[in-house]
Amino acid sequence: MHMDMRHLTLPLIALLGWSCAAGAQDLRRATVWDLKLGEPIAAQPSRDEFRGFACGSSGGAPRQRLTGWSDFARCGAEPSGLHEVYFEYDDEFEYIARAKDLDREVARWAGTTESGFPVVASALFDGAGVLRGIRVVTDSRPDHRIDITDADLRKRDDAYLFGGRMASRFDIDAKRDCTALPPAEGESEVGSLFVKQSCERVDGEHHRRIVLRVNFFRKPGQNAFNPQMATQLTQGQFESSARLEVLDLDGQ
Repeated sequence: MHMDMRHLTLPLIALLGWSCAAGAQDLRRATVWDLKLGEPIAAQPSRDEFRGFACGSSGGAPRQRLTGWSDFARCGAEPSGLHEVYFEYDDEFEYIARAKDLDREVARWAGTTESGFPVVASALFDGAGVLRGIRVVTDSRPDHRIDITDADLRKRDDAYLFGGRMASRFDIDAKRDCTALPPAEGESEVGSLFVKQSCERVDGEHHRRIVLRVNFFRKPGQNAFNPQMATQLTQGQFESSARLEVLDLDGQ
């Protein structure tokens, strides 16, 4: 965790007032929503407001470490021509909340999360260093970390529900903007539920295109029960995810 004492003084003073609800409401940290589509690096939040910069992997785990936004060109361009920069949210408030045993506040500030869902956040820059998109993908890795589990965050089996939160945020209407895709060969329901949804919406007012993908199903070869022991339930054999991209129309 980030433990530079020069940056802890002010947050610590603020957190001492966490026993007062009003004081807690005043606290915030920079998130992916603070990034500015269509603007250059100079207009983006300072690199000091985030941590863990690295080249992205299409919404997956980080690759080559970076020092900040300005290193974007070190990341290979995607087929779209954009360079993906992975980043994490600042963890100072989480660190202090853990030190003070404030369980509810640990959950609020734990890791890189949105609405209680662990996510992978990344910024997509064009060759000139202009932000052309943001990407937010549910993150399955925290299921294997005890500290995140203690923070009472949503588990991977709920990850597909994040899609509903994002649909609401960006005014995506299922009937108007979404298509329910059929199962591919070997894909099947989880219990009685199969979700494979593709949504797109052009938001002319804010000059952006929103792309949302939501999945909840079993992949080929995945089963509810162990094929070698019919009475034994399997663990984690399903795809549950949500993937959001918000793209600047000028960069299309």
